[in-house]
Amino acid sequence: MKEFFTFIFFALVASSPSFPQISQITRLPVQNPSQSIKESVPIWLSENEIMIFYVNESLDTVFSTKSNNRGLSWEEPKMISKIDVFFNQHETHLTALKNTSGRLFLAWTIFEESMKLIYSDDNGASWSEPMSILGAGWHPVFQKRSSFLNLTEWDDGKLCLSFYSYGISTNFYKLSTDFGLSWSEDANEFPGISGSVLKELSIISIDENKLLAVFEKSKSNSSGIYSRTSSDNGLSWTDLIVISDDPYQEVRPKIAKLGDGNIVLAYVRNNVIAEFNYSENNIYYKISEDFGTTWSAENQFTRYLGEDTFVSSTSIQNNTFVTFATDRFSTADPTEDTFQISYGILGESVEKFTPPKVINTTAPEQFVDIENKEFVYQATVIDDEEVSKVVAVIADSVYMEEMFDDGMHYDGEANDLIFGNVFPIIVTRYESGYYLNANKIQLPLSNNGVIADVNIPIGQNASILAEDNYQSLSRYNAFVTLAGGGSTGKYEEGSFLFSSGFFLSGYTNGELWTNAIASASLTEDYLAGIVNSNPEDPLFNFYVVGKDDAPFGSSWLKWKDAVSLGAEFYDGDGDGFYNPIDKNWNGTWDTSEDMPMLIGDEIAWCVYNDGLPKEQRRYNTIDPQGIEVRQTIFATAEPALENVIFIRYSILNTGLVAEVMDSIYFGIYEDGDLGDFSDDVVGCDTLLQSGFFYNNRSDAQYGENCPAFFTTLLQGPVTYTNIQSDTAKINLGQLIGSENITGAKNKDISFHVFYIGGDPALRDPSNEIEARNYLTGRDRVGNIPDPCTFAYGEVRGGINCNEVDSKYWFSGDPVTDVGWICTQNQDMRNLVSTGPFDLEKGKPQEIIIAYVIGRGTDYFNSITVARENVQRAIEEYESNFATMSYSPPPPTNPVTSYILYQNYPNPFNPSTTFRYELPQDGVVTIDIYDILGQKVRTIVNEFQNANRYEINFNAIGLASGVYIYKMKVNDFITSKKMVLVK
Repeated sequence: MKEFFTFIFFALVASSPSFPQISQITRLPVQNPSQSIKESVPIWLSENEIMIFYVNESLDTVFSTKSNNRGLSWEEPKMISKIDVFFNQHETHLTALKNTSGRLFLAWTIFEESMKLIYSDDNGASWSEPMSILGAGWHPVFQKRSSFLNLTEWDDGKLCLSFYSYGISTNFYKLSTDFGLSWSEDANEFPGISGSVLKELSIISIDENKLLAVFEKSKSNSSGIYSRTSSDNGLSWTDLIVISDDPYQEVRPKIAKLGDGNIVLAYVRNNVIAEFNYSENNIYYKISEDFGTTWSAENQFTRYLGEDTFVSSTSIQNNTFVTFATDRFSTADPTEDTFQISYGILGESVEKFTPPKVINTTAPEQFVDIENKEFVYQATVIDDEEVSKVVAVIADSVYMEEMFDDGMHYDGEANDLIFGNVFPIIVTRYESGYYLNANKIQLPLSNNGVIADVNIPIGQNASILAEDNYQSLSRYNAFVTLAGGGSTGKYEEGSFLFSSGFFLSGYTNGELWTNAIASASLTEDYLAGIVNSNPEDPLFNFYVVGKDDAPFGSSWLKWKDAVSLGAEFYDGDGDGFYNPIDKNWNGTWDTSEDMPMLIGDEIAWCVYNDGLPKEQRRYNTIDPQGIEVRQTIFATAEPALENVIFIRYSILNTGLVAEVMDSIYFGIYEDGDLGDFSDDVVGCDTLLQSGFFYNNRSDAQYGENCPAFFTTLLQGPVTYTNIQSDTAKINLGQLIGSENITGAKNKDISFHVFYIGGDPALRDPSNEIEARNYLTGRDRVGNIPDPCTFAYGEVRGGINCNEVDSKYWFSGDPVTDVGWICTQNQDMRNLVSTGPFDLEKGKPQEIIIAYVIGRGTDYFNSITVARENVQRAIEEYESNFATMSYSPPPPTNPVTSYILYQNYPNPFNPSTTFRYELPQDGVVTIDIYDILGQKVRTIVNEFQNANRYEINFNAIGLASGVYIYKMKVNDFITSKKMVLVK
């Protein structure tokens, strides 16, 4: 955007040439850029000294920063006071003042308590303890609800604290005659106006016994700036005088009295852009040279077509310094902009950075093609100058493409400020969970462990980069919703899963407990995050990495947070820390470099804990046990495994309740719905360690070849046998490897049951005992069914029913119709359990299961196909996921020649770094020589593979001077000079 030079009254430009100039409106550099900071207030201490106070995003701390060169640079922020705002308080209404004695004052408000005021007599080096000042109103509650504070000093030395009292919607002011040490007990009421609300009252002296009051008046969604005067020190006030009340919204007036007696009024104007149903805020100001009787035409200080608001001002001599909050420096999202404090001097600072503003983005439903993985994306972009370029960055920088406003790229009419283009659906991302889209299977996931029974919109992460003709650039982040997502797990044209999760039950100090993630059974005992954390913290969202993600890119970097929460990673450099850096600068990953745990095409990781308070549980006598579950879900597009989803549960006893929990059972739970929910049948395949759903008749959704759905235990919990020939295994993929535990075994499935609605003995468990019964092969009331008489099944094919193992309900083969077969078509829940095992503090149990689907030529053949797919999943697990191992992309910057780079830094003291490149393997020698040619150090002398290298050299013990470092490898020799300075 171009520079705007505004000709204004001489009073604003009369500054001494000896003082530094703030030539342009500037962002306060020392504030936290990751926070949204709105409230600030400045004090001009002297010609060159300015102090800014501001409140952090959480409204719990007031900071100050000081400039000693009139705003050119700023000191590191200093904490002034901790504050404790009321839970629904959104502003502190900060105000500040320096009086004629040199004392600094800072005030804010705490709803339901009082206004607070502190002062400093050493220019802010130290501050008094907060003083409580009650507001006004006939009820004590009203006296604690003050807002819109403004501090001023009158000509007679009185301090005035004006404020608005909620509850009675009236403005008041209190006076201090002892430099702020005490304040009048009774507040002075400022006259209101029937049908209107007055706020932001400021009162200043304009002559002997004469006061000027400036305030905001609002009525029927319209606001303006008005004034009143008093000739008897506030005993009576004149009628309203209009200062600014155009068809716009003028709010937040701030007045400052200059040395020559002129008055400067700064305020915020809201301008509506009707075409886009959008409003933008800018800072304006006016000047009065006759004590507020008349005002100049308004001057526009900011022209950015976004949000400039929360203006505050301070004056010295004839200069006015303002601070305000702006979103021009932020990365915005559709729901909330991030604000930062900016500042400038009226009449001196010009506006150079006004980036384009992205008002909104959309993906029109009629142009979303999920099947072909593409969508039309549109963005409405405005600017005070012509928008020169708009680019959309899709899926965390995987894809980037320009958008156009030419009427030829699905952007509406040409030059209508709507930019558009067609983009690929790279990876379907999530908004409040994760939507796994793996081949033919779509599975919505919640970060508290619920699978399928959660509505996750399907979409893409996207960023809009908009630039104008003056290279001012803005960025706008958004989640692009492409489809509603919907709940249930889907396979091909129908659904296969309504809800799934697990049951967990054991003993803590002899007391039985059971918890579960079983939403269809009204039991959800887990919360997102680690133990004793806030489940709403975005840190506990899913962490997703795909095989096509850029090495060392956004998803790899985000995995750092996952690691901090307990996720695994490949430690390429063996230092024990996750630090994904391209150490040899070749643009791809090498085995000596760190990377996330990535098995298959995509992996989604989250952590949750059993922290739901017992009062909110279905089993409402069970306290949280301090259990964390790190859940990892992964899949691949490999044809042999395209119908498989792998799930890993790492179950951790944090020790919050007990060092050891014993007799634990883990149950794989699912409410499968193969198409029509009412016609499902369940079974158990003990050879494949699986429970399964199938159909034995035509289905309304899938027809004659309804798929079969298996849940398979691949890696059971570890129990110790103390038999040396026994070995338990924990597989983490080819890169991270496996752990073999001698004298232990992985548990197989222990029981398989089902339960349904309607039958008192088989309905949903309502307490921990009933759930434990199901986990241990019993019905709800504790009975073990007899295969010979159980009403829901039949033993067929000449098998003696008395010889059928009752632990595994319906363990027969429906394909051959032999064994114990389920004979009921109903809406069923399946439960495959394993145990018992222990949970020791700090020693997680690693359980891996698989969801496997098969679809054949008919519903029974689907069972056969599913079994084949299960066998492939078992083989893949036993190979430690060999075919799903990560293969990096080719190098983008391959090593093609021998290179020895100049050391850096150079000159150095005492350490420097050498970089070199080897296109071939060889023995590398790097020696250091003094200027006389004497070798003084050998820093490398070893065989090294072709690659890029970086080594550090410490010259302790060497004298200052010029040195030569020489590299020799194979037939290549080169050298360079360096300088050691001490």
